[in-house]
Amino acid sequence: MKKHKLTFLATSILMGLIPLLVAAVTISTVAIYKTKSNLEERVYLQLQACAISVREYFEWDINEDILEVDEVSLDFIDSLKVQDVDLTLFIEDVRFITSIYNENGERNVGTKAADGIWALVKQGKDYRTNGTIIGGKEYYVYYTPVSNESGEIIGMAFAGMPESLVKENIMSNTMSMVLVAVCTAAFCIVIIVLIGLSIRKSIIGIADYTHELSAGRLGNDSSCTSNIREISALIDSAENLHDNLKNIISKVDDKTIQLNQNVKTIHDGIQISNDATEGIMRAANELSDGSMHIAEAVQNTAVSMQNVGESISSIAESAVEAEAGAREIEVINNEAKDNLFQLINANKNTVTISENVVTGINEANTAIENIRKAADAITNIAGQTSMLALNASIEAARAGEAGRGFAVVASSIQTLAGESNDSAKEIQDIINEIILKSQNNVQLANEIKDAIDSEGDALASVSDSFDKVSDKIQITVDTIHNISTESDVLNQDKGKVLDEMSSLSSISEANTASCQETTASIEELRKNIEMINIQATDTDNISEELKESVAYFKL
Repeated sequence: MKKHKLTFLATSILMGLIPLLVAAVTISTVAIYKTKSNLEERVYLQLQACAISVREYFEWDINEDILEVDEVSLDFIDSLKVQDVDLTLFIEDVRFITSIYNENGERNVGTKAADGIWALVKQGKDYRTNGTIIGGKEYYVYYTPVSNESGEIIGMAFAGMPESLVKENIMSNTMSMVLVAVCTAAFCIVIIVLIGLSIRKSIIGIADYTHELSAGRLGNDSSCTSNIREISALIDSAENLHDNLKNIISKVDDKTIQLNQNVKTIHDGIQISNDATEGIMRAANELSDGSMHIAEAVQNTAVSMQNVGESISSIAESAVEAEAGAREIEVINNEAKDNLFQLINANKNTVTISENVVTGINEANTAIENIRKAADAITNIAGQTSMLALNASIEAARAGEAGRGFAVVASSIQTLAGESNDSAKEIQDIINEIILKSQNNVQLANEIKDAIDSEGDALASVSDSFDKVSDKIQITVDTIHNISTESDVLNQDKGKVLDEMSSLSSISEANTASCQETTASIEELRKNIEMINIQATDTDNISEELKESVAYFKL
């Protein structure tokens, strides 16, 4: 339940009235007390003067011993009755002459003073008090000693005033003071109310103005004014708050629009990065597949080279055998005339060996052709790898700082692709050289075959053309020797090719590892992009909330 609250006007009246009333009551109380004290003191002073005048009036009569109650003395005693002052002359403590009358209407002479008064005055002291009952009335009284010519105190001079008159005078003064205090308080209340109304008007204006601000309406300017410095400062502060709120809301609106544009740009950049990342991952997968194909091609090439090596070994063995056979032919040639039948058989063997040589060389050519195709495949794969590495470098450059690591990997892949291409070209050169030498061997084998055929044709006339056969045999021996030499060279080239195949296999494995690292880096990049996307979405939500909050204020 909402508590009832005081208004500013009531509060200001209470704030002014309570101290005013406290001050008025305090001042009035003090003033009444002081007034009463002053009036009583003035009464005592007046009574003192009157008592002294009585003493002095009768002092000559006492000294001349002619003191008596006569008309002149009574006139003097009654002279102050108009001022409500009663006079009495005491002889010791007995009233000798007095202006006070008793209840019977007679002068109150012959009566004694109250107990203890004469004992005190006889010591030469004055005595004053109030509330003394004389003739049935309460009096303010003043007693002073009366002495004779010798200085002996023989009586008392008395002056008294009815207490009711003094109290009436005190009450009249008190009422006057109270009336003045009430009028002053009423006047002050009116002043306080007028000032409170003026302040209230300014405060209500400030309250209405700040209520407009709290309601979000910033389009109205303040019309409040005040002559009070603090309230004027409060009005200035409210106006400054209004101006600052307008500036802040305007800036927040502008920044919110800019923030929305930035968030949209971030989302677009994230989408582009996602597309680029997917392209890079596809390129990396293709590169990995290419590396796998390279590894398979290298393995196939190694198998083919192994077959080439075996064929070359067979050629070398055949060449050795052919050379030995040629040497034997040379020996048999010396005995040809006597061993013609043996020569014919040797000729058949030579024809068989020659056919085997031709067959082996043809098989070697086929294997070498397979190596060439494998080398072509390596070259193509190296070209594709280089192209993929170039594309990956371009995508990494688009990714900016986040793609720097991937750019290094792409550069390494491109370098490896270049090395693979160079190795493939070296293999091509070696294969071309092998093919060239193999063609020479085929040509030599064909020549051997032709020579053997010629030898067969010439067997019938072996006696006549023996010298020619000897020359041909020498040529055959030299040719076979050359075949053996070339076979050794082919064996050495085979070792180099196998070494290159091993290097190419290592390169292929490195490419595969690089592709895996690249895929892992791209996956991490994708996660970072997703995180940036989430943060951008949160930023967009915050921007919308800020926009909704600022929309509460109307410029």
